[in-house]
Amino acid sequence: MIAALITSLGDHLWQSTLFAGAAGLLTLALRQNGARARFWLWFAASLKFLLPFTLLAALGERLAHLLPLPRLLLVIPPAAQNFSAPMRALAAPHAQTPDAGPLLLGIWLLGLGAILSLRLVRWLKLRAMVQGARELSLPGARVRVAASASLLEPGLVGIFKPVVLLPQDLMAHLSERERDSILAHELGHLARRDNVTAAIHMAVEALFWFYPPVWLIGARLIAERERACDESVLADGHDPEIYAGGILKVCKFCIQSPLACASGATGADLAGRVRQIMTGQAARRLGPGKRLLLAGAAAMALGLPVMAGFLNSPLAMDVQRTVAAVRAQVTENITRNVAVVSEHIGVTPQSVQPRRLPRLMVVAVAAPVLLPEPAPLPQNPVQAAAVPPPAAAPKVEAMAAPAGGTKEAVLALYPSGTGDPEAITCRTPQLLPGSRLPGPEVCKVNRVWAQLRADGKDISPDGTAIIATLTKSRGLAQAVNCFHGAPATLSSSGPAMAFACR
Repeated sequence: MIAALITSLGDHLWQSTLFAGAAGLLTLALRQNGARARFWLWFAASLKFLLPFTLLAALGERLAHLLPLPRLLLVIPPAAQNFSAPMRALAAPHAQTPDAGPLLLGIWLLGLGAILSLRLVRWLKLRAMVQGARELSLPGARVRVAASASLLEPGLVGIFKPVVLLPQDLMAHLSERERDSILAHELGHLARRDNVTAAIHMAVEALFWFYPPVWLIGARLIAERERACDESVLADGHDPEIYAGGILKVCKFCIQSPLACASGATGADLAGRVRQIMTGQAARRLGPGKRLLLAGAAAMALGLPVMAGFLNSPLAMDVQRTVAAVRAQVTENITRNVAVVSEHIGVTPQSVQPRRLPRLMVVAVAAPVLLPEPAPLPQNPVQAAAVPPPAAAPKVEAMAAPAGGTKEAVLALYPSGTGDPEAITCRTPQLLPGSRLPGPEVCKVNRVWAQLRADGKDISPDGTAIIATLTKSRGLAQAVNCFHGAPATLSSSGPAMAFACR
């Protein structure tokens, strides 16, 4: 139980620290503007320690039952959904370690008791000073003013019945205009309700006394509230030199207020305050751009936890489960269909790595020589005598390799043999008969292509035979059968393989 509370506390602390860091960055953007805006940014960071995001998430979950929002909006996962993930990850490895929760709880209670006791003693002293003070009647005072015999600096004491407490010995050293400017400063605290905001942050400091950022926020709150009161005093028309002189006399003859909820006149950076008062630099008003920036930051700070509450509602969880099931079903169907198609075509799905093809280099080869078909062998001597001797085969010039070795080839769909007779022309691959695969490229010199075209012949798609195309007499396509024969005459690149056709 205590371990779960410590984990939740860790989540709350890092979320609040992140919020305070964002508020600090915004104050840097507003450093040329009035101190009032910066004060409320720091006060919002203080309130965040009292307002965990889990409360806003619970509010969002409650609104999910009341407001009929579109279901598409509920499946959008915002960044607030995993707010507690870091602390859960840190707490998981130490789940089996001995529980140190009771010891930590005891230390926290001791610190809380010490701080509350110290502040109670100081408050009782201030109350005794107020009760023993002599009331003053000052013209134009909107609040009770009293003079005490102590050396405590001028300050606004109390929340429900505030009193401006002035040291009696200081009144003799202040001129009337200096006294009025000091009184205007305290009335500025009254108008801003600085004692109320200071009491709230004092509660934050008491609860989180072990966490240094809360004390840093308290110091910034005091600094910005004093600057805001200085700006209000100058805006009321008081002389800057007289006002600064009055503050210096207060610092000389008085001691600082012991409690932040008793707003004094000498808090924060005194040298910086006097410099700002004497320079008389007017605070700039917030422009439309900075107002929009602050509005967007507030909407994000409140909207993220509320949206997380929407996601944790039963309706959102049901929609998310439905979407996850549909996605899983679609993925399974796609995988199954791919496997079926791959099995049907006999291809195993695999990743293909593209390769760059090498540049085409064509080497000249020997041209085939056409030889007549040999006569069939006789069955008996009588038939052998009747068979006339075969006619001499027409002499076809073999293609020799061109001088100079390797040449660049020119691709053509139907080489006609025109152009340079010794230039190489390659026919583009043609589909093999009875197959969807193409054959090889067939490369010849132009004079061989020209001779083939003149004889009405062509080379087969596989590049191994000479076939007839169109006869000159009838203009019809006649296929011929060709087969390998004996080596023909030698060429410069070696023997050429001859073919016999009928």
